[in-house]
Amino acid sequence: MFPHQDYEDRLVAFIDVLGFSEMVDDTATDVKKLRHLTAALKSLYDRIWLWEADGSYSSFAFTQFSDSIVISSLAGTADSFEMLQQLLLGVMEMVDSYDVLVRGGIARGQLIHDSVMVVGPAMVEAYHLESKKAIYPRIIIAEELREQIEQDLEESFRTQTTLPEVPGFSRLFKTDDDGWSYLDYVNPDEAYFHVLDKDDHLKALEQLAHKGLQHPDERVREKYPWLQRKIERAKV
Repeated sequence: MFPHQDYEDRLVAFIDVLGFSEMVDDTATDVKKLRHLTAALKSLYDRIWLWEADGSYSSFAFTQFSDSIVISSLAGTADSFEMLQQLLLGVMEMVDSYDVLVRGGIARGQLIHDSVMVVGPAMVEAYHLESKKAIYPRIIIAEELREQIEQDLEESFRTQTTLPEVPGFSRLFKTDDDGWSYLDYVNPDEAYFHVLDKDDHLKALEQLAHKGLQHPDERVREKYPWLQRKIERAKV
């Protein structure tokens, strides 16, 4: 029997790797593509856990199963701010180094997330956002939660003198044409290009958008004009 666990108030991101089935089909006969895919998945894991690279403890939890990735941390803490930043950088790296696009949803609420299980209303909400609302290759978040996170960050700066300043955090999210707030990994704040080159990033996205627009399945193709528009705006 597992010991009894209580829900925690956690920030959770549910991420779907787009085109995953086709990638897996290719790995059956090509070991290089298998290594490429597993390296892409591990790169996000490594990026999230970078926060603990100096040996300090964090509340992060990470689960990957097939094309689904779940990342969470205690809400309203430095961990939750760092999680969002590392998620952004990790997804950018998956685009630039591994030609992988994702879609996702971010929620906050009751959640149990450890090495054994992930369960709770927050998980259901994040999954609902990804599968029913996000539609395009974007990671969306409810406007109320975005505002709450930004307020928590401001409060943390006032009360925790040890919390490092977060560059461009107020511009981490953008508001899309349909009103949804989203984590912008297409054209983030310049502060986030200290790791990756912006021109190379946009070129990688253009190649993925072109490939998506040529896909034989109309349901896949219809997701990519959105990405093409975001790329064109980023060039301005």
